[in-house]
Amino acid sequence: MITQVVQVPILVKDLEEAKQFYTETLGFVVREEIEFSPGWKYLTVSPAESNETQLELMKAETPEQNQMIGKQLIGSAALMFLSNDIETDYQEMKAKGVVFHGEPKLVPGGKGVGFEDLYGNAFDLFQLNIKEK
Repeated sequence: MITQVVQVPILVKDLEEAKQFYTETLGFVVREEIEFSPGWKYLTVSPAESNETQLELMKAETPEQNQMIGKQLIGSAALMFLSNDIETDYQEMKAKGVVFHGEPKLVPGGKGVGFEDLYGNAFDLFQLNIKEK
């Protein structure tokens, strides 16, 4: 029986640039960074050390992979990240230059807003059980 997702690949143009964005802009931590051979590096990040799901930042190597950057799930967010304070996270991320698709608004189950990484990969920021006052 499948019990959880542990790793999700995200295609990027440059590993160091992507690592900087995910750690410095989004506040993620590097979980693993291993260079197997020149030009082949394994790099994973996650929102926290305790988070079981990791993003594998993968450098696009082929023309086909390069065309997929920012389009891995056309028309939909690749992942949804939970927040315990969406308004504060939204303001802090926006101040750091993160591109958002609007402002946080009520959606089924809580409050959410879409955003992009530095390569146009689409994600959602979501806080559970927010109700209109």
